[in-house]
Amino acid sequence: MNPGRIGWLVGGVDRSQRWLAYRGTLQGPALRLHYAFDGWQEPIQEIRLETVEPGLAVAEIGGLEGHIALDCAVRCGDEWDNNQGFDYRLWIDFDPLDSHLHVSGAGAGAMGIRSLGVAMASAGVVAGISSWIDNRALDRIDLNAAKLFPLVWIRPGETSVKEVKSRLAAGAVGLKLHPTVDDYRADDPRLDRYLEIAADIGCPVACHSAPGDADPDHIRRLAERFPEIPVILYHTYLGPEEGRLRALEHALEQPNLYLETSWCRWQVVRRLIKGLGPDRVLFGSDASVDGPSHYHRHPPNVEGFETYNDGLLALVRSLDRESARKVLGDNARRLFNLNGNSH
Repeated sequence: MNPGRIGWLVGGVDRSQRWLAYRGTLQGPALRLHYAFDGWQEPIQEIRLETVEPGLAVAEIGGLEGHIALDCAVRCGDEWDNNQGFDYRLWIDFDPLDSHLHVSGAGAGAMGIRSLGVAMASAGVVAGISSWIDNRALDRIDLNAAKLFPLVWIRPGETSVKEVKSRLAAGAVGLKLHPTVDDYRADDPRLDRYLEIAADIGCPVACHSAPGDADPDHIRRLAERFPEIPVILYHTYLGPEEGRLRALEHALEQPNLYLETSWCRWQVVRRLIKGLGPDRVLFGSDASVDGPSHYHRHPPNVEGFETYNDGLLALVRSLDRESARKVLGDNARRLFNLNGNSH
């Protein structure tokens, strides 16, 4: 069975209850929402879903006070829509945007759009910033339907200025650099012609950060040459802790550097926020390199200790609401100029 879609209905002012909508293949008078809060904590509850038109059913959910997320599946008798076994999550008062996604095409492989859609639904991620090593792969995807915003992957000396300008004009929201994959240093002067374009139109640049060519020291030098451009360190260094500490130090000294959190445990993210403040830290996950189960894979995939779903719950609980909204999506929406976008 193909997974359905679950979301909150817009409207209403009562923060203690909200209407949920299910659009899927399960239908009938026995349709039920099976749910619990904050990571399937007891008690597990069920409520009837009322069909309002073919393919659309709704239910009013109460008891939201004190909770941050609702986890659920839908059943009709013995049939289940549980998002291909990965369940659905809806955040309460948050609209997470993942600032670091990958999708390689329209297929169902680990990084195909179907796998990414299942993964995003399992984590309550409503939109994301996506890139792929072959820019043309994204041309084969309905990005609007998937709520994805593309980056232009840059290979210095190979990617044409004409292509960069064309893709940015067509809706790409920034540039993507991967010095490790493409074998150049992050402060390579050949990048300047591309960053000049980013400066002209006011879009950010996301750069893989890791030991070697993608070291934060090199990325800082690039950011110093273009202080008007937001430069995002993907992963905040994919390596030992000392590299993440250097990335944080650089961001403290270089105001156009931003830190992204993929593969960081929630306590590390909390330290980054405490050190830099909530305005320059962006949630990202590198989805869906682990396929449909990316956000809650077992064994855990975040440093081998935690899942993204569990880590995000802990992180949000540790932050005030405004800071959590900034890190989980509002910062990315601001940097990538997405506020008011029609996606």
